[in-house]
Amino acid sequence: MGWVPVGQLLRVACIGVALQAAACSSDGDGASTSGGSGDSGDSGDTGDTGDTSASAGSGGGDDFGGIAVGAGGAGSISSGSGVTGNEDSCDGVDNDGNGIIDDVDAGGDGVCDCLRIATLGEPGRWGDGDVFEAWLNKRSINGAVDLNDAELTAEELSKHQVIVVQDVSVIGRAYSSAEVEALSDWIAKGGGLMTLIGYGDPDERENVNTLLEPLGVGYDEQQILPRQGGSTIPITEWGGAHPVLDGIQAVGVDTGYPVAGEGTTLATGDGYDVLKALESGDGRVLVWGDEWITYNSEWVEHPDYQVERFWLNAIKWLTPANECQVAIPPNIN
Repeated sequence: MGWVPVGQLLRVACIGVALQAAACSSDGDGASTSGGSGDSGDSGDTGDTGDTSASAGSGGGDDFGGIAVGAGGAGSISSGSGVTGNEDSCDGVDNDGNGIIDDVDAGGDGVCDCLRIATLGEPGRWGDGDVFEAWLNKRSINGAVDLNDAELTAEELSKHQVIVVQDVSVIGRAYSSAEVEALSDWIAKGGGLMTLIGYGDPDERENVNTLLEPLGVGYDEQQILPRQGGSTIPITEWGGAHPVLDGIQAVGVDTGYPVAGEGTTLATGDGYDVLKALESGDGRVLVWGDEWITYNSEWVEHPDYQVERFWLNAIKWLTPANECQVAIPPNIN
C-alpha cells in the first residue's frame, strides 16, 4: 500500500448534533502557545531529562469544540538522552550524536516528526469526526500507511515503527500462520504494536487474538463496561509507575473486552484488566480493551480524561528506544 495522509490513520466519531457542529466542522487551527520543557524521565524508557529552551511558536493548539488540543510551541526539545536534540531532518542518521536517530520535533508537540506508523483494519463506524485525525496529521510529516486488509509480510512490516490494530473483522479473511509469524518477528526486532477492541463483530476479536496468540495475551469473550447514560465509563485504577501511565488519571471505555494473559496489567475497571503491556525481544506491545480513545467525544466532551497524553505516552513507549524519541511537553493532558 502507498503512503497516505495521517488523516486516514483513524476515522473518529462525533457524538450528537451539537458535538458535530462544534468539532467536526473545525479546521484544526488554534492559537499558538509557548512550548513546554522536557519530562522528567520515564521508567524503562530512554527518559527525557528536561532542560529545554522551547520558544513560543508554530506548534500551536488545535481548538476543537472549545477544547484546546495539543498546545505546544516550536523549539529545541530534549531527545531523551540528556543531550538536546539538534536534528532537523528524517534521514535515518544520528546527526547530533546523542544516541537517538531522527529525534526531530520542530513543533515541540511530543510527536516525532519522523514517526512511521500504520494501521490494520478500519476505524470505528460510529460517525465522522476529525479531532484525533487532525491532531496526528499536524504532528508527523511522514503520513501513515493504511494497511487495512494487506498481507502482513516481513518486507511490508519493516517499513513501520508502530502499528495500531483497529477493526480487523472487515478484512474478510483470517490471518495466516505466515502473517502471524511475520508480525511476531517484526515485534521481536523492535516493532511496537497496539491493539484496540470493541467494534462489535465477533470476527474482530478472533482475528486480533490470532495476531496476539504467540505473545500469550488476548481478549476474553465476555464484554464489559456497558455505557450508562450515553457516556463512557472512566477507568481510574492504574497499575503503578510505567511510562504509558505518566500523567494519566482517567480514560473512558464503553463495551470493551477484558485483556487476559501475559504482560503487566496497567489498568483495571469493574474488576477486569483493560490494559496490558509486554515486551517481546526488542519490541513492545500494548493491549487496550476498548476503541473509544479514537472518538471525538472522548477528546472534546471529557476534559477530565487524559486521552491526548495517553496516546503520546503509548506512541513514545512503542517506538524503538533509539529512534524518534522526543520529549512530551508537561502541559499536555
